[in-house]
Amino acid sequence: MLKAYRLIGQLLTPFFLAKGIPKERKGELPKADIWIHAASVGEANVAASIISNFLRYHPEVKILLTLHTSTGIKKAKDLLEDFPVFISWAPFDTPSFVKKALLSVSPKVFAIVETELWPNLICEAHASGTKLLILNGRLSSRSFKKYKLIRPLLKELFFKFEHIAVIGPEEKERYLALGAPPEKVSIEGNAKYDLLWERHKKLDLKKIASRLPQKPLFVFGSIRKGEEKIIGEVLSLLQKTLPKVHFILVPRHLTFIPGIKNELSQRGLSFRLYSKPVNDSLVTIVDEIGPLFGIYALSKAAFVGGSLCPKGGQNPFEPAVFKKPVLFGPYMENFSYEAKALVTAGGAQIVKTPDELAQAIKGFFTDEKLTQKTGEAAFESFKKFLGATTRYVSLLEEIFIK
Repeated sequence: MLKAYRLIGQLLTPFFLAKGIPKERKGELPKADIWIHAASVGEANVAASIISNFLRYHPEVKILLTLHTSTGIKKAKDLLEDFPVFISWAPFDTPSFVKKALLSVSPKVFAIVETELWPNLICEAHASGTKLLILNGRLSSRSFKKYKLIRPLLKELFFKFEHIAVIGPEEKERYLALGAPPEKVSIEGNAKYDLLWERHKKLDLKKIASRLPQKPLFVFGSIRKGEEKIIGEVLSLLQKTLPKVHFILVPRHLTFIPGIKNELSQRGLSFRLYSKPVNDSLVTIVDEIGPLFGIYALSKAAFVGGSLCPKGGQNPFEPAVFKKPVLFGPYMENFSYEAKALVTAGGAQIVKTPDELAQAIKGFFTDEKLTQKTGEAAFESFKKFLGATTRYVSLLEEIFIK
């Protein structure tokens, strides 16, 4: 299977030589001691957390960070602007391009963040004597099902790694099932929460607060298609029982805004867009990318979307870091560890129906002791997930010095 993949890469190489393609894609990269590779924005956050902490102890080490998307590159540059890191496009995964890249970079360590398993890059790095690592390894149930189809290829690749450090027990079991050697796999936690902690400390809320009514707030964050009907019913139930509360709806994708507006209009619920002047509407629909994190901080409590429909949920620790009570539906597969920890600690509640959601929201605005207790429990649950970055930095140091 590996030979077939490499042959396909060789055959496709001429198609990647077109004008306008960045030279880095063709393997022209600078020399570095450590080469770290991440996919896009989410992985860039993790990579930045690990890199910044590593360079605080080893400022003399040259690090290259490569990514596969322009948004990932932009995010990485923003996060690492104070550090001497070269950030670039990753080379296409063809034998000739990755061989050229490795000769140019000549890294001592090549570390993959989360799950970016490019066979040619891994094979050429191993053949050149570069030590291979997986940091913050993630493997969703959906990805696992796909990867099982190429298990023989992955098993061959995993044996080339010095170590595979993953975020939790489910990931460890999945890596082992795909053929990773048990002695090379360890659970170290999720480094993105250390970055979330730093991000929350630096947050400036003045601009966001100025664009929202000066009322008690509740936010429905990262709403996915299908949830607007349930939320519309909840708002209909609450507009009379919580007349002083303002509700904020933040869609996961801006293209979903017309559907939200239509649902609210049909129910006769007043709304305004976040980009427009503040008025006395019941609801604000956020029509910009970016303010959700700050809105969590300003709200009394929060509902985390993508969880009332089978979308896997969104990150429930984003409101928890601000000591906010958290609500979400039954579909939290993408954040199963976080959801379980929050519910177990009493910092979150699972809601399955409009009535359950409405009653839970009402409780947080009528029982201050409940709100404070739940928020504190959410925060304490979040704190237990901190520290993974230090463990990944230690592992990177160990392999680099070895």
